[in-house]
Amino acid sequence: MSSSNDSVPANQDYRQNIGQGSWPGIVRIIVLEILLLIALAGAFVYYLNWSSEAALADFMAASRSSQAVHAPCDPVVWI
Repeated sequence: MSSSNDSVPANQDYRQNIGQGSWPGIVRIIVLEILLLIALAGAFVYYLNWSSEAALADFMAASRSSQAVHAPCDPVVWI
């Protein structure tokens, strides 16, 4: 059996190796997160553009129909 003193340096080496070998993984995750945020921002801008065009089309259709329905009328004269 090994004593507890033998496992301490191995444990410290393991922790040091984790910190040194994980940088490419960390960079990869950060790049993926940035790409995901850019994709979400693009989708949000596309949605805003689409919804504003739809709202404008509805507004224009409503204004056209309201002009066709309302005919000019004579003013009401109160006696």
